[in-house]
Amino acid sequence: MLSEVQQFINWVYLRNPKARTWKDYTYDLKRFEEIIGVKPLKEITYKDIDRFIEAQSERGLSNRSINRMVKTVSALFNYCAYADHSLENPVIPKRHRLRTPHRLPRPVPEPDLAAFFSVIQNPRNKAIFTLMLRCGLRISEVAGLKLDDLYLEEERPRIQVLGKNSYERSVYLSGQALDLLRDYLRRRPDVKDGHVFISFLKKGLSSTAIHQHLIRYRKEAGVQITAHQLRHSFGTNLVRERVPVVAIQKLMGHRWIETTMNYLEVNDPEVQADFFAVTEQLEGWAE
Repeated sequence: MLSEVQQFINWVYLRNPKARTWKDYTYDLKRFEEIIGVKPLKEITYKDIDRFIEAQSERGLSNRSINRMVKTVSALFNYCAYADHSLENPVIPKRHRLRTPHRLPRPVPEPDLAAFFSVIQNPRNKAIFTLMLRCGLRISEVAGLKLDDLYLEEERPRIQVLGKNSYERSVYLSGQALDLLRDYLRRRPDVKDGHVFISFLKKGLSSTAIHQHLIRYRKEAGVQITAHQLRHSFGTNLVRERVPVVAIQKLMGHRWIETTMNYLEVNDPEVQADFFAVTEQLEGWAE
């Protein structure tokens, strides 16, 4: 691996050691090196990016996954360009960004949520998944929570979360989330590790471990639930309660307002009302 690549990975890690971004970047750049070979960055051209995309497509990767890997390569060149202004980024967005299907968020049906939470007896895990459902936290954000991030004695209890792209935000706790979190903290092992959620090894619980618990519980409950769906349910509920879109963006930790707008497309009550009013008129005329 080129020294510039290792420096870039180290920089990403130091920006946010809690997140798994640096691991994803390492994986992507190793795949890139397998196809392009070890060559100076200045010698890499847009044709190399073409070749890399073609190779990943032949491996059967989705356009969404390929776009993520190409974005990693682009981030590497942007990072190195700070030190060498003559370095050109070979990634051309209009050429190298593949079309991806527009996926709308899908919340979890209430009966499935009830079944899922009914099988969770562990206070720690119940607090974890409630934070995801009621406060919109990502798995990585839950795993990265430190005791210093908790502000439970304020008038409006909240936690400080470091999310994607090192975007920090305050997340207010619902009554249910606060009660379950406090209940867990009373039982939390007395260890030196500063993470909120502790594993049986007396260390911070990893994102992988949380995901494994999710898989086990959904299997026991006989439902299909993903971590993203728990988070999407939170966003959907905010829209249904007519929370302003800018507030939803902040609460969800979205970097771009366009991401937040996806929730409005299928959940905006005014859009739904207009649709049904029009269709009732049309169907009445057809009769």
